[in-house]
Amino acid sequence: MESFKWRLRWSALALVVLVLSLWAHPPARGDDYTIGPRDVVAITVWGQADLSRDYTVDPNGFLPFPLTGPVKAAGLTATELAAQLTELLAKDYLVDPLVMISVKEYLSQKVQVLGAAERPGIYYLTGPTTMLEMLSKAGGVKATAGKQLIVLRKRTVGAVEATTPNPILRLNLDKIQAGDPAENVRVLSEDTIIVSNAQARLYFVLGEVKKPGAYPLERETNIVEGIAIAGGFTEWAAPRRTTVIRSTPEGQKSIKIDLNEILRLGREAKTVMLQENDVVIVPF
Repeated sequence: MESFKWRLRWSALALVVLVLSLWAHPPARGDDYTIGPRDVVAITVWGQADLSRDYTVDPNGFLPFPLTGPVKAAGLTATELAAQLTELLAKDYLVDPLVMISVKEYLSQKVQVLGAAERPGIYYLTGPTTMLEMLSKAGGVKATAGKQLIVLRKRTVGAVEATTPNPILRLNLDKIQAGDPAENVRVLSEDTIIVSNAQARLYFVLGEVKKPGAYPLERETNIVEGIAIAGGFTEWAAPRRTTVIRSTPEGQKSIKIDLNEILRLGREAKTVMLQENDVVIVPF
């Protein structure tokens, strides 16, 4: 009985400490962040120093945790993962475990910013992020930026990537900067954001090429030349499923091109001449 009372008092004390800690340090905005592969999470199990350390989520979304074995972490928030781990530890290993989890390194949800941004590059999402907030992370836009923002968005059906071309969003930069909710959309993992340049005619090559990015359209350029300028294909590229996304007066148009047919069979007549703001997508 005395042992039970002692454990009860200890649990109550731990709960008070946790509440005071949360009061002193309010939850960060990233608390609704969804954990994914490669993220690093800091786990504290009260009174268990050997279990309290940083853990890296593996490529399959599992957390290698002592005692319980691998725990599915991908798709959960830190709060949800803590609740799951608490339940597992309480079931067979510890009495009234107290588990606290925070994300230490956000490495699973990346976004690429290209074009006329001050600091183009790869950025990681740490929670819900608007387009304006992402542009701010990239240092804002250059004075030469145009009025159009192009977003290449990975198309998914549930957790399975679709085989249809990735959708393209064309947004108005002035309206984004004014906070227009219709244009200042939420950024998603794997988005590629391209800031247009008002002083240059550009085309964009993305996907499985060695140097994805924006390129000046200074002369007549066909798709084969455009991909060569972007460094050519990677070893994982699927040239036969290349797509050009083009903006026309009638709306957005997808042009499917079998580059194997052009390159290997010499059918130059089937090549496509690139136009300003064309987005060439080479899938894997």
